[in-house]
Amino acid sequence: MSRDKLTKLIEKSQARVTDEPRDYIGASSIGSDCLRQIWYQYKGVKAEAVPAKFRRTWAIGTILESLVVSWLTNAGVSVDKTDKTYHAVDMPYFQGHFDGILTYRKERAILEIKTAKDASFKIFVKSGLKVWNPQYYAQIQSYMGMSEIFSTYILVLNKDNSDLSDELVKFDPVFYEKLKEKAALVAMAIGAPPRVHGSPLWYQCKMCKFNKTCHK
Repeated sequence: MSRDKLTKLIEKSQARVTDEPRDYIGASSIGSDCLRQIWYQYKGVKAEAVPAKFRRTWAIGTILESLVVSWLTNAGVSVDKTDKTYHAVDMPYFQGHFDGILTYRKERAILEIKTAKDASFKIFVKSGLKVWNPQYYAQIQSYMGMSEIFSTYILVLNKDNSDLSDELVKFDPVFYEKLKEKAALVAMAIGAPPRVHGSPLWYQCKMCKFNKTCHK
């Protein structure tokens, strides 16, 4: 019996997809522990191909985010989906664009929707955003600083059992200033900043899309 004919067609098609290089430092990347990784992205260095299954996971996440927005709308929460790009004052190279802005009664806040597997979801519920994912925390603080909307709801959907949990995050101006300093350091770097680790087998390096370029 022939198997996986359609699967192979999908894999082949998705393997041809490439991402346009960025020419800015993104809010989604500023929380990375590796300055070199951020610098590579900012400089438009060609990244290694993303496995097709990762693209499918991202696509599923995008669809689930839209579903969550519909649930919020049905619950009486107004969600304004926006394509607007924000940037830090006097730092056009430090940019971000978020999922949307929610309004409920007199409350107005940024909305960020994430999905997670059960084990990861439980950490978010128990320990909160800053412990669960420091990079997401930096991303959200960047959004608030850039937009001057000083509160954010992060709502997480458990992909394994459909549980939901959310947290209201307030703006930390001191933390945001440190992120701006980090972005400026990367932008002004003449050469590649230090790696997060010297070995390509280090867990953060193994997952990095610039692994082969960085450790060649």
